[in-house]
Amino acid sequence: MLRLVFLIVIDIMIVAGISIGVGATAPRWRGKWLTRDFGPLHFAPWETPKFFRALKTRKLAKRLPELGSAFGGKAKSELPGRDAEQIDLYLIELRRAEWVHWVSLFSWVPLAFFNPWYLTLLFMVIQISGNTSFFLILRANRLRLVQIRQRLV
Repeated sequence: MLRLVFLIVIDIMIVAGISIGVGATAPRWRGKWLTRDFGPLHFAPWETPKFFRALKTRKLAKRLPELGSAFGGKAKSELPGRDAEQIDLYLIELRRAEWVHWVSLFSWVPLAFFNPWYLTLLFMVIQISGNTSFFLILRANRLRLVQIRQRLV
């Protein structure tokens, strides 16, 4: 039993360390790859404003912590400006935040090398369920901003 508790403590430190490390380095990520949606950032056909309203993402956003500025990034709780340039910069921040959560989502993978399968599965479920709420909020915001940006052009 003590061995299992020790293993869980180590697992928490690994998952938290990876997640914090990714979040801490993210504000320094640069490049054109943040200016467009590719890979998991592409919107699925069902991701519409109606879909996100049905999931009550705005209500969810009010309940979850916003740590985007904790390591020097920009907070994503309010729009910094309403012109095209400011919206483009905000979209970069939203993409960066989404990538942070995608990487954090897989922070359980190293645990599979030394954990029993059931503990790895537990941490996988925790990471997926924990990051899903943030994905929903970020994607809803990004969809709304993409639509606003298209109307500006």
